[in-house]
Amino acid sequence: MSRKRQKHDGHVNLERWLVSYADFVTLLFIVFLILFSMSAVDAQKFQALKESFSEVTGSGASLVMPAPGSTTTPSTDRNTGKTREKNRIAAEQEKFEEIKEKMEQYTQAKGLDKNVKVNMDQNGINVTITGTILFANGDATLQPQAKQIVKDMFQFINSIDNPIRIEGHTDNVPIHTAQYPSNWELSAARSMNLVRYLAEEYNMKPARLSGAGYGEYHPVAPNNTPENRAKNRRVEIMILSTKAAQADAQKPQSKQ
Repeated sequence: MSRKRQKHDGHVNLERWLVSYADFVTLLFIVFLILFSMSAVDAQKFQALKESFSEVTGSGASLVMPAPGSTTTPSTDRNTGKTREKNRIAAEQEKFEEIKEKMEQYTQAKGLDKNVKVNMDQNGINVTITGTILFANGDATLQPQAKQIVKDMFQFINSIDNPIRIEGHTDNVPIHTAQYPSNWELSAARSMNLVRYLAEEYNMKPARLSGAGYGEYHPVAPNNTPENRAKNRRVEIMILSTKAAQADAQKPQSKQ
């Protein structure tokens, strides 16, 4: 008994190559569009290229490539800049905390913590010195023992190259001498004498240093007791944060 072979006539799709060919032509079209747009820096042509690519892909997404003439996307630049700034601020804050800790350890070891206070905030480090540690009453000449204290403190302060501002303050007891007609002159002379001493003795860059005299007009306590007046007679050494220094530099200068 013979077996009959069953023949299965399968239909062969002879047009499948058209799909691959169409894909190839589409990709080739996109390549030529990219080459054309890169040949001339034209924002309108680049935008047209992005739109045509979105239409071809049907995804609505734009090309993941920088605009002509740039190396990175603006969003990448912004994110990188923000990350770098955050890292810089964090490193500066860590350095400030280290300086503050060393200064406090020094003042306690030398028994100066009653007259030397170290504080830190967003503007930087503020070292407030009261009493006659630096200057005698009514005088703006650095005391002999003050020079050693300044030398010790600036080993820590000068470990960072941030700007330094020195402010002189007095109580409200009037002063009338040939050298210092008012508390303004006295407070300004104290701050500027210390600024000059640092620049000359320790070769600190003058551009880092600034001084100001506020007289009796920025008290930290009412001038109603000897103890409070002693608090107001002070010199403040301020290590400015980068942000605070930039804000100071942007303040309008008074016309002479």
